[in-house]
Amino acid sequence: MLLTAPASSSSTLITSTKLRALYKGSDCVLQPEPACLPWLQHPIVVGLSGGRDSVALLCMLVAWGCAVQACHVHHGIRGEEADADAAFCADLCASLNIRLHTERVDVPALAAARGTSLETTARVERRRIMKQVADRAGACVSIALAHHAGDQAETIIFRLARGAAGLRGMRPVHRAEGHVWLRPLLGCTRAQITDFLRSIGQPWREDSTNAVADVVRNRLRLEVLPALNRAMGRDVTPIINRSARLHEESLDALEIALSQLPLTDPQGRLYLPTLLDKPAAYRKAVIRRFLHRHGVSGVCETMVLQVDAILNPTAPTSRLDLPAGLRAVRRQKRLIIEPVQSGEDEA
Repeated sequence: MLLTAPASSSSTLITSTKLRALYKGSDCVLQPEPACLPWLQHPIVVGLSGGRDSVALLCMLVAWGCAVQACHVHHGIRGEEADADAAFCADLCASLNIRLHTERVDVPALAAARGTSLETTARVERRRIMKQVADRAGACVSIALAHHAGDQAETIIFRLARGAAGLRGMRPVHRAEGHVWLRPLLGCTRAQITDFLRSIGQPWREDSTNAVADVVRNRLRLEVLPALNRAMGRDVTPIINRSARLHEESLDALEIALSQLPLTDPQGRLYLPTLLDKPAAYRKAVIRRFLHRHGVSGVCETMVLQVDAILNPTAPTSRLDLPAGLRAVRRQKRLIIEPVQSGEDEA
């Protein structure tokens, strides 16, 4: 039976002292990802929805003695159910003596104005608000999200089906947008998370929309992964995640190898004579790395091939416009990434 909390249930919530004692004596403890351990020594902002995963993450970090604050975003979508989630989070943080930042956002209105889906708009707003909370909290503050092994498998399948480069999953530690994002539960299964919360008697809230296969992520979780499990006769989640981990290790090895080669000049420009006579696969890897290191967003195979096409001195054009007002330019045997000047003609 699920320990789903009612709207206000402070009497059933756990205190930090009791939590630490139960954690030490329980056989159902969660262990954070090893890559996250150094960051657990610094302050952390935890994204707290009130659901099973984020509640487990918060409780685990408190049990580890981390200096945490929580951030809850009310999306203005599920009415009284969302109000109850916010009340639950407030009660839980009060019980654990943790500061809670609650922000309300009218996601439906923003989605309509931006022409984006509710899911995408909610995700963008959550990240924006969590970054603001982390900024206000001071230096060396990371942001922790409650993605687990099942979420990782969904992400890998989602990206693979969209044609993304390789079996790319989420990383336990990721630097983006000026912040460090942690996913300490990435190696934990949903069953382990549930067992942990039951072992300490900690309730959580259920989001009714997660049980409806109306968006891609939900369909992957509710339909695709169970179908793969039946087809293979086993739980494919750890297998998919292992494949992604091995792929990431190969990419890390490639990055180390490329970083030791004299590919750029002292000004950081790509030196083309060292590249033009190499195989296409080699050039694509170098170009992709070069674009990423210069902060180019939306890097994909099409963009890499377009950049590759301007490298040859006999190419009909020597420039390519990139996202966010940037441009790739071939100039004097170098490839340069530079901003497009205001009023300058398009390439």
